[in-house]
Amino acid sequence: MGPTAEIEKIIKQRQRIEPETRKRTIVEATLKCVTRYGHAGTTMTRVAREAGSSIGLVSHYFQSKEALMLAAYQELTEQLRRESDQRNAALECTARERLRLMICSAFKVEIFNQQVLSSWVGFWSAAVAAPKLARLNRKLYEEYRQEMQSIVEAIAIEEDRAINAKRVARILTALVDGYWLEWALDPEAFKVEEALQDSLGIAERLLID
Repeated sequence: MGPTAEIEKIIKQRQRIEPETRKRTIVEATLKCVTRYGHAGTTMTRVAREAGSSIGLVSHYFQSKEALMLAAYQELTEQLRRESDQRNAALECTARERLRLMICSAFKVEIFNQQVLSSWVGFWSAAVAAPKLARLNRKLYEEYRQEMQSIVEAIAIEEDRAINAKRVARILTALVDGYWLEWALDPEAFKVEEALQDSLGIAERLLID
């Protein structure tokens, strides 16, 4: 490959990467705005200012506030998926240990911190009045509960006993959500390690009952 062809290749790579980088910057700025101002107070202008961009560029990538909020909420779900990918590396362990890893991932610092949890609370609130956000939220939770239910069903098979997997998944999901919400509103309410140990303990009791 000659010098000219090499330069053209680099230019094409930059043309592909730069828009993706700009979009990610805008999405990250949106998450910060949701944390700071809530859904109602997050505007395209504020996002542009937070991203160090122009309102025209933000509108170029996201034609409406709704599209922008959906992209930001999707980024939050991707954070959870990245945690799931790390769990999948441990699939050789028992199903009981996989459940433990799933619960632990919900309290990792990458997820369980003031900014991320405040963003979740903002989106939960917005989903009440935004149908598309509500559908995305419902899809996320259905997938999360189904993953947990499948793991509990695997525990029942491995240990050769009956377990109401749907009930266990429902209770544990609500429990984690409760800790997320309470800690987002008051980080001094409890220590993260306490919430994690409580959740693991309750999971063990549910598997016995």
